[in-house]
Amino acid sequence: MRIEFDGRRIKANAAAVVEMCAARGIRVVGVTKGSCGHAGVARAMLSGGVQLLGESTVANVRRLRDQGVTADIMLLRLPGLSEVDDVVALAQVSLNSEIETVHALGRAARARGTTHQVILMVDMGDRREGVLPEQAVGAAGAMLGLPGIDLVGIGTNFGCMAGVVPTVAALERFVGIVEEIERVVGIRFRVVSAGGSDCLEFVDRGEIPPRVNQLRVGEAILLGVSDSPYPLPIPHRDAFKVVAEVIEIKTKPSLPEGRIGYEDAPPPEDRGMRRRAILDGGELDTCVRGLRPMRPGVTIVGASSEHLVVDVTDARPDVRLGDRLEFAPNYEAVATAMYAAASPSRAD
Repeated sequence: MRIEFDGRRIKANAAAVVEMCAARGIRVVGVTKGSCGHAGVARAMLSGGVQLLGESTVANVRRLRDQGVTADIMLLRLPGLSEVDDVVALAQVSLNSEIETVHALGRAARARGTTHQVILMVDMGDRREGVLPEQAVGAAGAMLGLPGIDLVGIGTNFGCMAGVVPTVAALERFVGIVEEIERVVGIRFRVVSAGGSDCLEFVDRGEIPPRVNQLRVGEAILLGVSDSPYPLPIPHRDAFKVVAEVIEIKTKPSLPEGRIGYEDAPPPEDRGMRRRAILDGGELDTCVRGLRPMRPGVTIVGASSEHLVVDVTDARPDVRLGDRLEFAPNYEAVATAMYAAASPSRAD
């Protein structure tokens, strides 16, 4: 099993997102974490007009650097105290919520004779990273003026933990918190970073608050969609595909035989004798529930760690041993497939 991508389509999607956001004075961070720091994906985004990349792990940032990507990079996951030297060496900016970590980043930056940019994250209800709104003024005040640190802005995140979606009201409340911090500490932040792909519908509708000037966008560039049902004006939803080879094809009963030993196994459906194919990949290679078969009549039956079973009884054209079946992946399937492909133990 492998995953393939079309850099031209990613470039076109990036250009569409950059143009949409530029009309509202918003800078796009092109999030490459779904590609596990793949340089080809990063360069496609940069060719589309993205100027700042976003990655989730130090390992992925290092992978980009090792592949010759020199663009500025934002570390999206909060840095660990054990990572600060590498963060400062590899990335220009990071998202933060712990004052102690920012002190450590400052020391690491001074040791390298540089300044590291920091965005303070505020938790607007999704209950992942960030200080609570009532703690934001104090946290910003503690980070301002630290040697080696440039507190460039305030950020927040939606929809990544509890599923709390962005709304115009929530974005306006976030901007109000930013402006309250500014009033108390006496500065105007250069960056107001309000979220990701789910915020693009408000950009397209002209409803995004004017102070928002940065979005961290991955899914909409890679796949042309977001978790919102809003139809984004982005040209390509097929920049990625997962390809798997048929390694067995047999006609078998649709019902298993024997005692079912897993309590969480779904109840089987008796569909009689069915023609089934086994493909050369499974849950270790991608998120199987995020795959959609592209050949008409093919349906996914189930998967184990390294086997994907599909029903091909009604497939058109017929499926044969050695055929390669293609699947359209969602964002989770793209991310897991790219990570599996990048793993030394999984590489072909």
